[in-house]
Amino acid sequence: MSQHDPGTAARGRDLGLRRIGRLSWRFGLAGLVSSLALAAAFGLHAAAGTRPSEHDHGSGTIVIPAQPPGPASGGGQVTSGAS
Repeated sequence: MSQHDPGTAARGRDLGLRRIGRLSWRFGLAGLVSSLALAAAFGLHAAAGTRPSEHDHGSGTIVIPAQPPGPASGGGQVTSGAS
């Protein structure tokens, strides 16, 4: 049975870790660049959509009344199409 050289094993391990480290940095930088490109694209698109329309007559917000509506007048019986 042959003996394994610990120095060769350590060099192989270090080489593998360096390769993984370089790949990790490359993928990380690629992800950063692509996320910046998407943010710029969607940011420009959102900024273009904030221009007020000529058909916009209100402030664009929902107005909540100060008091709830009162009870409805009329009978309380409801029929849904059955005769």
